Amino acid sequence: VVLVHGLLLGEIDLRRVGAAPGRVGMPMSVRTIAAAAPVVAAPAEPVPVLDAPAPTPPSTPSPARRQREPARAVAVDPPVLAASAPEPASTAGVAAAEPRDVPPPREKAQEADAPAQAAAALADAEPPSAAGAALPSLLGAGEQPPPVYRTRLPPPATLHYQVRTGFFRGTGEIRWRRNAEAYSLELEARVAGVPVLRMASDGAIDAAGLAPRRFVDQRARRAGQAANFQRDAGKVTFSGRAVEFPLYAGSQDQLSWMIQLAGIVSAEPGLLVDGARITMVVVGARGEARVWTLRFVGQETVETRAGQVSAVKLVRDGVGPYDRGYEIWLDPAHDFLPAHMTQRNGAGESVFDLLLDRIEPVP
Repeated sequence: VVLVHGLLLGEIDLRRVGAAPGRVGMPMSVRTIAAAAPVVAAPAEPVPVLDAPAPTPPSTPSPARRQREPARAVAVDPPVLAASAPEPASTAGVAAAEPRDVPPPREKAQEADAPAQAAAALADAEPPSAAGAALPSLLGAGEQPPPVYRTRLPPPATLHYQVRTGFFRGTGEIRWRRNAEAYSLELEARVAGVPVLRMASDGAIDAAGLAPRRFVDQRARRAGQAANFQRDAGKVTFSGRAVEFPLYAGSQDQLSWMIQLAGIVSAEPGLLVDGARITMVVVGARGEARVWTLRFVGQETVETRAGQVSAVKLVRDGVGPYDRGYEIWLDPAHDFLPAHMTQRNGAGESVFDLLLDRIEPVP
């Protein structure tokens, strides 16, 4: 069209647009120009599809981009769209996907109730178990075994106590049973009605007083551990540790020592004087055994639910950071049965207390 208008107006010199020299100055001729065929946009070259670890949702386009996208979509070959569209994940793909790190549910121990926390406090108060350092020998160089004392053991009874372990309060019982030849002894402590400590000792009664046969110590939900007094073999062995100790006459376990002590001071009240000491071997259930020395420190008044008790007090000092100390108050009016007992850790802190509530004689 531009060319026709230029020719009509005489503004175009055909010599400048490649016209033949013979035609210069010739009158204008009208030439028919066929309309060009419509230009069809060539199909867009297929877009390669990249393997991605996981399809990501498309971001929301801006308003300006949304206006231009329809024009681009016309030029895109439909097969390319089908190839690039993410396929829905199959069940197998979901199963094969690597699980995300999901925080574990809060453990119930983080929301533990009073019995569980009290049990944990008692467990923490235990000395190191079999995997700990080597135990010291029972006797030093030149030392003699503890003496054998006369005893007058108390009659059978059930002793009810208030229990204190750390900040928690509960109840406890000592069930003491005996005849002329044998005995059984149990201690059970509960917090909110749930047992957190159970000890049991049984054996014979001989010339040295209580002669334990087996002692079991169970704390919270842990499996019980035992010490076995093999009198025929003259040794003490353990269920949880391959260690042995010689068995001396008068040796006790960590429960029977309280009743044995009551029998000793009942039979020999002359030991309750300033500077007096009572020694005995005491064996635990976790592979430990030591010679205990209990010293008389005087007479004190103990407040109990049954009223005031004028008791005699003896103290056992710990000999190391993991060795426990004890204070015990014995009631002379009730065959020197314990009216109060406190166990302390290596730092001197009280970890377990028994405070007498009442005594029930057993016929």
